[in-house]
Amino acid sequence: MKKWIRGSPLVEEGLLLGLSVVTLTVVLSVIVGMLSGVQKTFDLSIFNGNTLTTQLQQSIDKILQYFKVG
Repeated sequence: MKKWIRGSPLVEEGLLLGLSVVTLTVVLSVIVGMLSGVQKTFDLSIFNGNTLTTQLQQSIDKILQYFKVG
């Protein structure tokens, strides 16, 4: 039966620090991905909102022209 040789506490601490760095990187990349998705959605909603207001203005102008008000 083999005897296991114990690693020094510095090796254990180094492994834990490496694991924490990898975990932090993954968490930060997920957060950045979510925020960029929110930003894209917000940009699209503003773009569609401007298009919607333009279409509404054109529709109102057509209605007013039909009734010869505008």
